[in-house]
Amino acid sequence: MIAIAIILTLSAAMIAGLLLFWKNIVEWIRKAVNKIKEVLGLTPDGTRTFLTKTTDGFKNKSKYYYKNKMTSEWEEVVYTKAVNESEIPPDILAKVGRVAMNVEVSTTEELKLAINA
Repeated sequence: MIAIAIILTLSAAMIAGLLLFWKNIVEWIRKAVNKIKEVLGLTPDGTRTFLTKTTDGFKNKSKYYYKNKMTSEWEEVVYTKAVNESEIPPDILAKVGRVAMNVEVSTTEELKLAINA
């Protein structure tokens, strides 16, 4: 009985941390989309998010894709933001910890789950 209560409490704490982290990331992505619309006059057709471990710490990278109306080719705009390790949920931190430096670890699916929650 006590073990179940501890597990539920730890799960709730992990979910709260995940939601707080993703709330910040979602807000940052919204700002980036608005900036792209404002500066380039474009509306992105898609986005992907990544987390990278570098020598300077962790970086969140968002890639926005849009189709060039003149050439009909896909183009990419990339924004990068430094992220404090304490803001990264443990499961995502574990994913990034298993890869080499400067390797992009996709966080798009986790972001979709947080947005749809």
